[in-house]
Parts: sequence; structure tokens; C-alpha cells
Amino acid sequence: MIQVIVFEDPLVEKFSPITDITPMQEVIVGGVKQSERFDKVFQSRTKWLVREYLKDKVPTDRKPLEGESALLVNSRLIPNMDFLDLLERVDEGEALFLDGCLLLAKVRAFDESTVRQQIEGKLNVLRKRNLADKIHVIKNLWDIAPKAVISYLSEDLIRFHISKDENRTFPHEIEDIRVIGHHPVSISENITVLGPVTIDARKGPVVIKEGTQIEPYAYLKGPLFIDKNTVIVAGSRIAGSYIGIHGRVGGEVTTSIISDYSNKYHLGFLGHSYVGRWVNIGAGAITSNLKNTYGEIKVDGQPTGLNKVGAFIGDHAKLSIGTMTYAGIRIGIASHLHGLVHEDVPPFTIYAKSIGWGLYELEVESAIRTYRRMAPRRGIDPDPVEEDLLRYLFERTETIRRNRGVIKGRLKAK
Repeated sequence: MIQVIVFEDPLVEKFSPITDITPMQEVIVGGVKQSERFDKVFQSRTKWLVREYLKDKVPTDRKPLEGESALLVNSRLIPNMDFLDLLERVDEGEALFLDGCLLLAKVRAFDESTVRQQIEGKLNVLRKRNLADKIHVIKNLWDIAPKAVISYLSEDLIRFHISKDENRTFPHEIEDIRVIGHHPVSISENITVLGPVTIDARKGPVVIKEGTQIEPYAYLKGPLFIDKNTVIVAGSRIAGSYIGIHGRVGGEVTTSIISDYSNKYHLGFLGHSYVGRWVNIGAGAITSNLKNTYGEIKVDGQPTGLNKVGAFIGDHAKLSIGTMTYAGIRIGIASHLHGLVHEDVPPFTIYAKSIGWGLYELEVESAIRTYRRMAPRRGIDPDPVEEDLLRYLFERTETIRRNRGVIKGRLKAK
């Protein structure tokens, strides 16, 4: 059987900060991680070809096999019927391109060095065929959130998380859940409900995985996915979103992705946003997702065609109490935010302009110490690979911080 290799191409760099230390294969698009999406399509555990510095993030059983035949698939693809039709028409030794980017290829014998050069456009050893734009491809940061959340979350929940025969599936002993609406609701065994909860399935399905604890008076509106061992705080209003494993979520959340191991425990608002892993969002923090004029929101100066876009928050970032971010803001890996944030924040930056502290560099070992304190709270050991990636990215982004005027030295609150 031919191995399927899902590869990253150079354009994944455009999705910073969410792909800075996370492979595109692990990015949540709609209601599922991209690796899970391709595993389902191909009915096998697909292999990964990632950026060189991320190779240690690849599980052993996902490493490509040298010398064996392979189907190469771009990690930015969202498979649809046109994609499935294409698979039948790709010949060995042929490469399919869209807008100059490699999308699909079949090779007789996988050679990593040759394939990487082909992906990067440095070598052409395959027959090239250009495609019409019928294939769904992630091209911009806002295609992941909020666009994919709106377009794919509901469909993905049914396709990946709810069996064909399910409509209402949850333990009979749960008496404090009221369900309204006609869409499917799937609640796993071994969840805890501490009081009255409303599940609104009028706009889309709802999936709640095992180990989740839901506190009283939570309002959960579909489409909604809540992964394993998550706590939903009393009085929460969560709608149209994806919550990763071991989350702690409170306040109001809408049309957003919260990745694994992240906290948004307190009152505040998160809308039309993507939150990376190991993030903490403090009490009263608010992400703006709409202009006063209801006009188009730009991200890094680029038009999005959308009037609702929130924040893109990188892994390990921390938003202190009362932080407020303007719409379309990118928040770098392991940055610490205070006060009003009206511009993109570089990685490893303490941003406190609005309270008179300016911009200071966060020492990478400080970020790692915080990670080491946070991980055991989720019942897992800190990963040395994660720590090495933080160190690598810190060095790689030194120039970015200097160009933005970030001060190298310890912050002294005035």
C-alpha cells in the first residue's frame, strides 16, 4: 500500500504565530486537526514531512519511509469532492500545482532531500500539471480562524466525531442537561455536570468528550466541540467553537479555536480568534472582533474580506488581567501582554505600552520555567522537544524584536 505523506510547504510560514512551533499537521481547522482529517480521508495513519527544525515533533510512526512509493499531499489542503476526484487522476511521477505551489504528487521511491527541493521549488524532477482553483486550500491566517470555523466546524463534527446513527447520545443519569434544537448532540460517558446546563443545538451539533466537567448555568451552543478533560466554568456562554483537551474555559467564547492545554477561565470575551497551546488568558481579558464602523478588518495590513476577526494568539502566550486587543492582532509565541494592545506583538515580548512600561524582552528560560510549572497542572511531564523549540525560536526571532524596539533586559515596573 502506498504511503501518504502530508507535507508542509513554505507558505505555512504565513500562518505565524500559530505555526511557529506547531506543524501545520497539528493545526486545528474547523472541527479537527489536519492530521486527523487526512487520516480519515485515506483510512490510514498518514506520514508527516515538516520543516527541518520541527522534525523532532513528528511521532516515530509518522516518519516517512525512504525508498518506498508515496503520495505527497499538501498540509494546507482541505479535501473535498474535487480533491478525491483528483486522486484518481494523479499518475506516478506527476506533480499537481495551484498558484505555483505543489499540492499533490506521486513518487515511485520517496527520497526526502529530493522531495524537499521539489516542494521548495529548487528542483523539478516531476511532470508538472497546473490546476484550476477548485481545490480548497488554506492560503491565509484568517482562513483558519474564523473562516474555517464558520465553514467547516459543523460539517466536521458530524463527519469526524458523531456516528451516522447518532442524534442524541448521552448517559441517561445526567438529569441537569436541557437540550434544545434538532442537530445531533453527542456526550461521552464519564462527564460531570454540577448543575443546570443548556445545550442549544438549533444552529449545529454539539460534541462533549469524556472527563469534561460542566459547572452550573453554562450555555453551550452548537456547533461546538469540547475535548477530553476540560472544565467549563459556571455561567459560561460558549458558541460555535472548538475547545482542545485539558482546557479551562469560562466567560464568553464565540467562533474561536482554543488549542490543547490552554486557559480562559474567567469572565471576558474571546471572539473569532485562534488560541494556541499552553496559553493563559487572564480575568477580564477581551479580544475585539469588530470595528466600530463594521468595516473590513486587516491582518498585517492585508485585507481579509471579513468584518469579524479577533486575535491570533501564539503558543505559550499570556494575557494578564484586563488585557484588551484590537481586531486582527497577532500575538507572538511566549509573549506577555498588559493593558491595551493595538498592534502585532513579537515573540518573547512583554508588551505594556499603554501602562507606561514599553516593550521588554522575555527571557526564554523564563518562558520554559512557566511551561514547567503549567504542564504538571495538566497531569503531563514537560516535553524537552517543546523546550528546545522555544529556545530555537527565541534565537531565530532576535532581529524581529530589535527592529520593533524591544528592550533587552529585565522589566522594572515604574
